[in-house]
Amino acid sequence: MKCKVCNRELNDGRFCILHINAYKNICEKFAVWQSACDVSWSQYLVEIQKNSLTGVWAKDVLKYLIEEANKDDSKNKENL
Repeated sequence: MKCKVCNRELNDGRFCILHINAYKNICEKFAVWQSACDVSWSQYLVEIQKNSLTGVWAKDVLKYLIEEANKDDSKNKENL
């Protein structure tokens, strides 16, 4: 199977080794952000995507996660 972001060979789950490391960092930092800013997961993703200090690999993963969240939101609205 291929990475959901870049089509490289998978390392674990959805992502290649490069993107899984970025994903893990994104997840680990969320708890810090949430306690400091009281933000939701979606808000957090958007905010760090806008940050100029966020790395390329992380931005790739963020774009994918935000797109997936938007798809899920659309499906939930259709089911109402």
